This record gives sequence, C-alpha cells and structure tokens, in this order.
Amino acid sequence: MRSIYIWTTRFILAIALVGILPVPNNSTIVLAQSKKAKASQAAKYAKRGNSKAKKKDYKGALSDYKKAYKLRPSANYKKKVQQLTSLAKKQSGKKSSKKQPSSKNAAQATAYAKRGNSKAKKKDYAGALKDYQKAYKLNPSSSNKKKVQQLQSILKRRSTQVASRNATKAKVPRLSDIPTISPVKYANDIYNIAEAFELSSRNLARATHYLDDTEKKKVRRIETRRALSTKDLENAARTEPNDIRKQVDLARHYEGNGQFEDAKEIYLKLAAQNPFNADVHFHLGSFYSRFGQMTKARHSFDEAMDVQPNHRATIEAMATLFGTKEKRNLSDDILAKSAERDPTGPAQRMQTIRKNLDDQNFEYAAKLAKGGQDLFPRQSGFIFLKGSAFEGMGDIPKAKASYQESIKKDPTHRESYVALGNLYSGQGKHVYAALTYGDAIRLDPSDANSRFKQGLSYFKASEWGRATSSWEDLLHYDPHNQEVLTLLPQAYYILAVEYNRVGQSGLGQTAFRKALSVNRNSGQWLPGSMRTLGGFYRDKGMFRESLAAFQEAIELKPSDADNYLGLGITYWKMNEAGLAKAAWARSMDLDPTSNDARGWLLLAGKISG
Repeated sequence: MRSIYIWTTRFILAIALVGILPVPNNSTIVLAQSKKAKASQAAKYAKRGNSKAKKKDYKGALSDYKKAYKLRPSANYKKKVQQLTSLAKKQSGKKSSKKQPSSKNAAQATAYAKRGNSKAKKKDYAGALKDYQKAYKLNPSSSNKKKVQQLQSILKRRSTQVASRNATKAKVPRLSDIPTISPVKYANDIYNIAEAFELSSRNLARATHYLDDTEKKKVRRIETRRALSTKDLENAARTEPNDIRKQVDLARHYEGNGQFEDAKEIYLKLAAQNPFNADVHFHLGSFYSRFGQMTKARHSFDEAMDVQPNHRATIEAMATLFGTKEKRNLSDDILAKSAERDPTGPAQRMQTIRKNLDDQNFEYAAKLAKGGQDLFPRQSGFIFLKGSAFEGMGDIPKAKASYQESIKKDPTHRESYVALGNLYSGQGKHVYAALTYGDAIRLDPSDANSRFKQGLSYFKASEWGRATSSWEDLLHYDPHNQEVLTLLPQAYYILAVEYNRVGQSGLGQTAFRKALSVNRNSGQWLPGSMRTLGGFYRDKGMFRESLAAFQEAIELKPSDADNYLGLGITYWKMNEAGLAKAAWARSMDLDPTSNDARGWLLLAGKISG
C-alpha cells in the first residue's frame, strides 16, 4: 500500500513539473534558421541583379530583384524593383521601335541603296527613290530615311519646273496671226543691245586676262589685331624664358621705346645661354651694327658663321649691307669667310653679284642673281640683288617687282622695304615712299635714315602733320640732326599759316610755338618755309598766295636763286611770260650753273642752246 502511495505521488509530481518547467521549442529554432537562409539567398539574387543591370539587362535584373524581394520584402528591394520595372519598360519600348533587321535584310537593303546611288548619279531620281524606299522597308535606318526625303524633294522640284515649262511652252502661231514689225522702229534698241553685249564681252575678256595668271590671287580676311604692350611682351618672355623668338620680340620692343640698354641686356643674355645657336649671335651683331659699333658687330657675325657657315640670316644681311666703307668691308669679310668654308654655298655667288654691281655689270649681275635664286630658293637676298641689278639697268618695273617679291618671300627683310621706298621716291610717289619707309622703321625702330626719308616724303607730298610726326620721332634717336632742325620748323610754320588761313588761329599759334621750340633761329628755316609754301599754293592753283609767298622768301633771302626760279614758274602758270623770263634770268645771274632755270628759259624761247 505504501509503495502504491509513493508511485502515485511521484506520478502527480511529474505531471505538475511538466506543466511548470519550460520545454525546448524546436519549431522556433527552425524558423530562425530559415529566415537567415532566405536573407542570404536574397542577397545573392540582388548581387546577380546588380551585375545584370550594369550590363543593361534590365529584364533579368528585375527578375532577380523580384526573387530577392519575395525572399526578403525590404524597402530597398522594393525600390529597386520599381526602378528596374521602369527601365525594363523603356528598353522594351526602344527594342520594339528599333527592331534590328536580319543580316539578310540588311545586305539586301545595302544592295538596293547602292543601286539607288548609281541611278541618282545618272539623274534617274525616280528609279533611285524606288530603290531607296525598298531599302528603307528592309532596313529602316536614319540614312535611308534621309535619302528617301532628299530624293522626294528633288523630284518635287523637278516636277514643278517641268510643269512651269509646260505651262509657258510657246505655241507656233498661224502666219495670219503674226503682226508686221518694222525693223527701223526697233533699230535703236537693237543697236543698244549689241553695244551692251560688246561692252560685256570686253569686260569679260579683261577679267579672264587676270585669271590666266599662274599665281591666282586669293581674298583673305583682314583682321585687326591689338598691338602687344610692353607688359604683354614681358609676361610672355618671363613665362617662356627658353623661347628665343619671344625674347627677341621683347628686345626689339625695347629698342622701339628707346630702352637700348634693356634690349642689349637681352641679346647678351641670349648669346651667353645659347652659344651654339647662330641666330642669337646674329641678333647681337645686328644690334651693334645698328648703332655703328662695327668691331663688336664683326665679332658677333663671325661667331654666327663659326656655328653655322651658311647661316641664312647672316648671309642675307651681309649681302644687302651697303653704305659706309666700314660696313662694306664688314660684309665683304663675312661673305668671304662663309665662301671659304663652303665654296658651293650662297655666299660665294653673292660676293660675285656684289662685285658685278660695283663694276656696273648689271645684266650679268641680274643673270647671276636669277641663277642663285633657283639654286638657293630660301635665300631672299638673291631676289633683292636681282632688283638692284634691274634698277641699275634702268628697268624700274622689274626692279619694283623684284623688291616686292623679296618682301613677299621674307616680310622681315628691311633692306627690301628701303630699296622699294627709294624707288617710289625717285618716281615722285612720295606718299607710297613714306608708307614703305614706315615698314622698314617697324622692323628697325632705330633706323634714323629711314625715319628722315619718311618725314621728307610726307613733306614733299604736302602731308605736313605726318611729316612733323615722323621727324619728332627721329629727334628722340638723333636730337642733333641738322636737316631735321631745319625742315621740321618749316613744316610747323606751314601748318601755322594754313591754320590761320582757315580761321583756326589757336592751332596756328600752337604750331608756330612748336617751330620756335625746335629751332629758335628762324633765319635758318623761314625763307625755306615761304618758298615751300609758294610751290604748295601754286600746285593748288592759288597763284596770288603763291606770288606773295615767293616775294616774302625773296625779301628774307634775296641771294637764293631757287626763290626766283619758283617765282618764274608761278608767273608762267599765270601766262605772264615776260615776268617769268625776267625771274628766271635773275635766277641764272645768281646761279649760272642752274640747269632748271636754263631749261625753263629754253622752253620759253628766250635763248637757244
């Protein structure tokens, strides 16, 4: 009985304990493990979807992200599914609109397009259009579509032209309908039409004459460029210290501004830094020669020839260096040195040409120069020497053409500009001479001779203001130039007289004060001013003013034969032959060697021989 009680108690306690103590839940563990596996699988699908999206396979990426979202419905996956759905729709739309043709259709379309092209070249536009329409059906590309549109446009234009021609096509009238026309009535119209046709033919012949030239002229766009300032050039030279061209440009700019020491510093620095560059030695030698330091110039030119015996710039400079005996000796020595080192080079021939020019064998010199130009086409010095030979022969047109050819070939060849300016001056084309001297000054601002000639050319052309400007610039380089100190006040005085004559007395007083500021000794320049004014007024037909100016000049300087010569010419222009002869006779009394006065007297019939 006791044992039954014990077992019963144990059984009840066991049942109670089972209800109170926690029992392990296997389903919860399984669920957690399942969630973890799904998240890992979703991440794999998302990764694969990303790689497909990068390859623009949006449909495949969408499928993978949908699987990932199903396994793990997060907000990130949902957003990706929405984005990919939109992209997949767009891609499917594009594919449906741009369906790629098969390779067979594409080949057939190409064949139709090729045949259409050949028909279009033969102007069979209708056949070409049919072929391109077939090609577009097989391969609806943009190029085929464009061709179809072009051909349709051409056919439309042609049809309108044909329609207009058909509409205006003349019908042959019956003989009874033709009115009788009198040829006399329309004779004047026929004559005018024939004359106009003849004139048109002559104009066409004249135009085609210029087109027959081997070297055709091209119209070029002319652009005005801002002149570089000192600051611009200094910045360019500072930023690129190894660019020799920019350093030289700055040095030349300094020369133009009168900063000669700064310019020399640049040339010396270049020669020190680039001892094996012939150009830098040439620039230094040119600088020294411009200021008459011929010994230093010789050393620099020697160095250039040692580095490069056929240095083009040095040889050309020496070939065109004339003037003083010292300059001539320098050029002869440098050319001889180059010829000795390279007997077949250009220096030997240039020496021979210069010798023939000195001996006035101009024809032979011209032949040698032409041959040198053919042998050494890069040397523009031969063209310049050819021009000098033609000028010596008296063939001015060929000399002018040669100088212009030299300038065209080498726009930096200063001597060609000077020679052309001298040629213009000899022809009396003073304005063109002044402009050409201006180009020479641009290349060498310290060229005092060209500056004086420019001012003199403007003075002879009665361009008084420009003459004063040129000579004022020259005085910065040569303050004691006696010719300028005589002529510049004359130009200012003439400006003063002209300003007063037109009622601008203020400007006249300013010009007169400038004349006195240049040269206070008016006795040196006032008679010349009045004589120049007399000639100026005569050329303008102002004979009364001309007579008054010459009489004033005679009062100021009665012993000057040129005053009486000019007075006589004015009287002659006024048909006062007796007074003119008397004035020329007085001029010959003062200067018996005056050929001008003698020539005018011969013209007037006063004396014979």
